[in-house]
Amino acid sequence: MPETITTQDAQYALDIVKTICTQVGPGIPGSPQERERAEIIKKELESHLGAENVAVEEFTFAPDANLSPFPVVLFMILAILLNISTGRVAGISPWVTSIAALLFSMLSILPLIFEFILSFEFTDPLFRKKQSINVIGALRKPGIKNVKRLLILSGHHDSAWEDNWLRLLGYGFFFATATIFIGVLTLLAMNIIQLAGVITGSAEIVRMGTLGWVMLFYPIVPAIIFAMFWHRKGKNGGMVPGAMDNLSACALTVAMCRFLVENPAYIPEDTEIRFVTFGSEEVGLRGSRRYVERHLNELKRLDVRVLNYEMVAHPEIAILTSEVHGTVKNSPEMVKSVVAAAERARVPYRLQPATLGIAGDAGPFSRAGLKATTLNPFKFPQQMVACYHQRWDTPEVLTLEPLLNVLKLTFEWVRCGG
Repeated sequence: MPETITTQDAQYALDIVKTICTQVGPGIPGSPQERERAEIIKKELESHLGAENVAVEEFTFAPDANLSPFPVVLFMILAILLNISTGRVAGISPWVTSIAALLFSMLSILPLIFEFILSFEFTDPLFRKKQSINVIGALRKPGIKNVKRLLILSGHHDSAWEDNWLRLLGYGFFFATATIFIGVLTLLAMNIIQLAGVITGSAEIVRMGTLGWVMLFYPIVPAIIFAMFWHRKGKNGGMVPGAMDNLSACALTVAMCRFLVENPAYIPEDTEIRFVTFGSEEVGLRGSRRYVERHLNELKRLDVRVLNYEMVAHPEIAILTSEVHGTVKNSPEMVKSVVAAAERARVPYRLQPATLGIAGDAGPFSRAGLKATTLNPFKFPQQMVACYHQRWDTPEVLTLEPLLNVLKLTFEWVRCGG
């Protein structure tokens, strides 16, 4: 294959990452710095496409809802107090306290399921709203007015809250994360046992389901502590530069735009290519959700294909077969086309389902029944422990080879029409 994509294209992408990290720094969702990062990307796209072909779409969201520990912690504490008090407080029926304890333990799980795992806006109405933006550039082959297919290349320009436990514990982070889930499930199980004892009139079963020092020592109190101090937002734009996660993806989106503008012969006929960087991915995929909601009819009509990038930091490219922590399946047709592109480009790749902790902006597209997948060139767990959601996610963690491999794959995918 001719050397069409070169290291100069990868270096151009890396230089964009360096520029944003130097001029702006971190940009957590809803912050002025997130908007400044998006503005640099917008200007770079305009330099290639012209201002008339680049748009910004504002959206409203609740940045604290997805990561806030307070609903989980509050409901857990209430469930614990009610469980311990069952049968011990004069004038209050054990039925009342045991049923209430079970309800609150159930409520402590719901934010974890609906907000964190499924990325739904479950507790969002309870939190303060802010504004964020998506940046969209559009490109067609010269002279084409009507398009029949839409290809989207995407990443997200916001950075994450810092992960305290990952920074402090390293590989012990995985134990800490498991403790949170073990804690809420144990609390639920204990309250079910206690209520069963109340229903059957068995004091022995009630005692079995009543929390003691052992259960409180582990896993329940540690689960509360881990949840309360899981993330640190920091001031202004936060503490995490986000060079790998996910300015690397945004820069590749712009680099691919530059290449196709300079080489329009590779743009398929009757096709529009959009270069999109989403806002507020780190708090539940809010930017891509808003984009899908706003453009759903058009996306279906044009039979959209979405190639999303996440954390481009390792030469081997993981092509995701599912999204949103494994709860949403990606289009087999889309995955097959990306695999074919990887083979034509002769870059290393592997197929990988999304597991707990993996959720990217292809998710809302796949959930809506659209064709999408994510490229995730990231070595787990080594690179996660090294810099994921930490203050040392700087341009120094990036190298040219992963950037170049993604560009080569994308070129093959685009030129064959997705």
